[in-house]
Amino acid sequence: MPSVGNKLRHLASAEGTLAQQVRAALVNTLYTSPASLVVGAVAGSTVAATIAYMSGSIVLLVCSIAIHIVGLLRIASAYIYKWIGAEEAETMRVHWERLYEIGAWLYASLLGLQTFLVLTQTDLMALQLLAVTMATGYAAGVAPRNAGRPVIAFGQVALAVMPMAAGLWLTNEPVFWILGVIIVIFALGVFDITLQTYEVVYSALSGQQEKVEVAERFEKMARSDMLTGLDNRLAMQMRLGELLDRIEQGSGEKLAVIWMDLDHFKAINDTLGHLAGDKVLIVTAQRVKAVLNDRGWLARFGGDEFVIMAKVSGLGEAQSLGEQIMESIAQPISVNDQNIEIGASLGFAVAPDHGCQSEAMLKCADIALYHAKKDGGKRVRGFELFMHEDFLMHRQIEQGLQEALAKNEFELLFQPIVDLASGKTRSCEALLRWHHPELGDVSPAVFIPVAENAGLIGKITEWVLEKACIAAAQWPENVNVSVNISAYLLKNPNLPVKIIETLVNTGMVARRLELEITESVLLDESPQVNSLLRQLQKMGLRLCLDDFGTGFSSLTYLRSWEFDTIKIDKSFISNIANSPTDQKIIRAVVQLAKSLEVATVAEGVETAEQLERVQNAGCSRVQGYYYAKPMTADQARERLRLEQADSGAERGPQVINLH
Repeated sequence: MPSVGNKLRHLASAEGTLAQQVRAALVNTLYTSPASLVVGAVAGSTVAATIAYMSGSIVLLVCSIAIHIVGLLRIASAYIYKWIGAEEAETMRVHWERLYEIGAWLYASLLGLQTFLVLTQTDLMALQLLAVTMATGYAAGVAPRNAGRPVIAFGQVALAVMPMAAGLWLTNEPVFWILGVIIVIFALGVFDITLQTYEVVYSALSGQQEKVEVAERFEKMARSDMLTGLDNRLAMQMRLGELLDRIEQGSGEKLAVIWMDLDHFKAINDTLGHLAGDKVLIVTAQRVKAVLNDRGWLARFGGDEFVIMAKVSGLGEAQSLGEQIMESIAQPISVNDQNIEIGASLGFAVAPDHGCQSEAMLKCADIALYHAKKDGGKRVRGFELFMHEDFLMHRQIEQGLQEALAKNEFELLFQPIVDLASGKTRSCEALLRWHHPELGDVSPAVFIPVAENAGLIGKITEWVLEKACIAAAQWPENVNVSVNISAYLLKNPNLPVKIIETLVNTGMVARRLELEITESVLLDESPQVNSLLRQLQKMGLRLCLDDFGTGFSSLTYLRSWEFDTIKIDKSFISNIANSPTDQKIIRAVVQLAKSLEVATVAEGVETAEQLERVQNAGCSRVQGYYYAKPMTADQARERLRLEQADSGAERGPQVINLH
């Protein structure tokens, strides 16, 4: 029968590639109906007992006893399997399959042997009919029942039927010989039916398994971050909820929730592209997982934000873990043959010390992260109670800045910078002011860092540049305007384009725009920053080194960059009358600047005595309340008009206060 042969080959191929879950399900079909085993065992035992009793044969009596014992053992094993459950039995699936196979083949062998003995050792037609009927019915019954494991079914049919066929052929009755041939043909037909049934069962289970795998795959996708393979926000929140529930129920454990944010990650995307940013995120995830090992879980919350959950003994261990993670991330990452230095800020809260609710824990960790970034980044901060009020203020300011941008609520003032030799205004510094509807006047020292963290500093600076250039375009051509540029913006390659657009739109010339930068920008020694600064200088823009002396001042800055102006910080000016040291420092800076042909501006001059001291030190320009407070664009224009009108004889600096 070619069809049976083809199906057998298909069976062999399918068995070799059978999925573990499908095989487990097929094995489970062997034990699904213990009741059918009971019926078969009762029928077999009854027939065996009847044959043994009526024949009086010791051999058939022993065979009958064996049939009883094996039948009972098979029933017991089926109910034990059902009692322990398929899931637990799965761990010993091979053993259960082998146990069923041995029991089934042994029982079929006993029925086949019994039929053979009855046909060859007795002449009672009734017993022969009983034995043949029992063996044939058994073979027909096991074919569909055990079709899930066709090898077992084939063995049962062959062991039950073939001894019977042999017994029929050994008799002297030609009719029995014909029946033996029919029995063999019957066995082959049963084989074919078994294979057909197996294919139906196999296809159904395989289809079901495929649906399960697809569902599991989609579920995993729904819970995983596609880039890093980590848990996503949804999975993280579910896991965090489960962990906190255990703590709330009194497990005695402590859980650190660490919120991590990469410092200036947006600048990497802007300068090197999103592929470079993706690699940074992937490498960061790998490094954090290596530090965590089996101590906790890592999830990507979104963008460059990650959430770490780790079991800890207390706040100290959480702090230590955060520092280890920060150190691992600080190692340079190679992208396109370029080393990128990346930093991270981390904030953490510990349950149950800071709460046991998911939302509260994440909020506390976020607040701690805000303070870590507020302190300059690249540090780890744990949540403290006082932080909550500061955080609320931060959020209020951030939301207010967004509304101020949308409603044009900022104000730009200008403070003159006076040339001591001519007494005329040489430049005006643009100073941003903001009045919050509830908080009142908010200092730039407070809202600028918030704007940087919120990614708003770019739009705010564009607004300042535009307003400053519009105002300066109406001033005399020898008066410049200076604008402070955030260190954050100097990593944005689009800055030169924005400045050019502003100059073109307002009619300003590049040489009248001066950009003030702080020493912290130069400390970074970033190739991107260096390249950007050189582009700005080539455009004709002037550079001013602001707050000189307050940071890690280095003469290498003055050697590497051709600054047009150096501003001496007001902290030196405020105490110049009483501090000989400050006087010497200012005099040294001025002499150095003169040798480099760089102008010096003394900031914060408020008294005549301070003015006299900076004049004696040789400063070329001054800025401060002694001459003028910050004023509106109209007031600045009027001041400059009056200066132009009063440009007769040379004179010393004049105090023109329009307030």
